[in-house]
Amino acid sequence: MKKGVIVALVMAMVMGIWIGNASAANSVQKGTIGFNLNAVNSSDSFVLTGKYFVLKDMAILAGFGFGVKGGDADGTDFGIGAGLRKYLKIDDFAPFAGGGIFYSTTRDGDQKDVSIIAEFGAEYYLHKQFSVEGSIGFGYTSSETETTVGAVKNKYKDTTIGTQKAALSVNFYF
Repeated sequence: MKKGVIVALVMAMVMGIWIGNASAANSVQKGTIGFNLNAVNSSDSFVLTGKYFVLKDMAILAGFGFGVKGGDADGTDFGIGAGLRKYLKIDDFAPFAGGGIFYSTTRDGDQKDVSIIAEFGAEYYLHKQFSVEGSIGFGYTSSETETTVGAVKNKYKDTTIGTQKAALSVNFYF
């Protein structure tokens, strides 16, 4: 019994030292550049997003993406977006709020979307140049879809208001 307690105490001390050493103390400063890659996303996102910190706690975001589909889904996807993010706390755990606008066209222009989204989430820094992020977005999307059946073209337009995006992603900073 005593040996078990001693082993447990030693393991707790080692884990405490390891966790203390793993603390990232992020390196984000004014002028820092970063890139965000989505690991899991609720939407069909094909966009790489860059960040530029204009202040220690504020970043401008810009995203661009494209994809070429083959087979039965023949076509090209294109998207571009911009936004702003305010960090509520600058530490290893950094919650944020922000927003942005995004335009995309998919499958040779068959569908066009314009989205305005408010975003909330947090980053956790595992290293000075690496973090994981979780976010959720709420906003408005206007979609226009065009279909052709024979010589007849049909246009459909719809709007969506609500939860637009939920994502888990990784960030790399330079």
